[in-house]
Amino acid sequence: MAIVQPFQAVRPTRNKVCLVPSYSYERYGQLDINRIIKYNPYSFLNIIAKPYVRHLEAGKRYQAIKKFYQKFKKKEVFVQESIPSFYLLRISDENGMSFTGLTALASTWDYAEGIIKRHEKTLTNRVKLFTDYLYNVRINAEPVLLAHEPVTDLDLIYEKLTENLPEYEFSMPDGKVFEMWPVSDVEIIKRIQGVFEQMNALYIADGHHRVESSYRLMKKMKSENPYHSGMEAYNFFMTFLIDYKKLKIYPFNRGIKDLGNIDKETFLQNLASVFEIQPLNRYIPPKKHEVILFLCNEYYRLIFPENLLQNGRTDVEILNEQVFKNILGIKNMQNTPRITYCEGKTNIKCLTKKINKGECKAGFFMHELDFEEIKAKADAGETLPPKSSYIEPKLLSGLFVYEF
Repeated sequence: MAIVQPFQAVRPTRNKVCLVPSYSYERYGQLDINRIIKYNPYSFLNIIAKPYVRHLEAGKRYQAIKKFYQKFKKKEVFVQESIPSFYLLRISDENGMSFTGLTALASTWDYAEGIIKRHEKTLTNRVKLFTDYLYNVRINAEPVLLAHEPVTDLDLIYEKLTENLPEYEFSMPDGKVFEMWPVSDVEIIKRIQGVFEQMNALYIADGHHRVESSYRLMKKMKSENPYHSGMEAYNFFMTFLIDYKKLKIYPFNRGIKDLGNIDKETFLQNLASVFEIQPLNRYIPPKKHEVILFLCNEYYRLIFPENLLQNGRTDVEILNEQVFKNILGIKNMQNTPRITYCEGKTNIKCLTKKINKGECKAGFFMHELDFEEIKAKADAGETLPPKSSYIEPKLLSGLFVYEF
């Protein structure tokens, strides 16, 4: 039984909503951040990414972020919802792709009980850093992306709600259009909650570190509260819930910075002992259970043999083990500086550019995972290697804020 709760979001006023939200600051270069902050005083980046704030000692940085956030509220850039609500959000791009889902609260207890399932490992240092951030700043400003099984009843509810004019309709500079409908009707809220109560699992599609940090925060604040009931605001975190069949999944392509002590011919011979290799005269997108290798300005198709495709092993796991570990001697995929990653959404441009500039010796172009593969790993309590998939939609910071 999955728990979802409405909440009183703090959100931008209608006349400023096109100015406030940003993507995660990690997606911007420093010059872009400086430019946005200089010319847009309402951007959420003014709260979380001012250059001098990012270089402060942690405690002072958190206090500065809280101060800037309170200024936005005082100036009524942000206002708080008067009653607990869900927030139906539709994200559309210029290519006709659309994502419709629900912004709501999910429970850290569901995560602890395994109802909210993960498919990636988390880094201890990153979890600690973000837990400290949450403890000091006390807001969620970017929803975690959670995926659920397809449910016709939810589709019908969403379809009916979107017949009305949206509360928000605005575009981001990348051309994506965001439309939002608040859902405050008690009966509709109960119907939506009833649908989720019938679900046995929710799956983290993006935001593993934020979920783990929210869980750690709950444990910390529970230990400090002798009257803990389990319903305090810190028991929940903000999420965007979407049918997993409506996600868009891209691969992460991989570049290797060097072949170690192996020359090209030996490397290809070693690969041929594992895969079927076919030379190509140009780049061809890989099919399932194939990888396209770009080496010394030549393309090769690597076809995985049946004996490697046992026990639900994914293409990424096989490549990591057979090539990066066994042939190139890389034992720790999480932290190695020898591998660089490019999201597959950029097609081949990112990685080929790195290779042509001499930053990488070879490139491996992957086929995307199916969410069913991700789901199978999560259901089995297993995890996938780092950078196994790049999943959309990418959500905004500052469109909704949850205070706890």
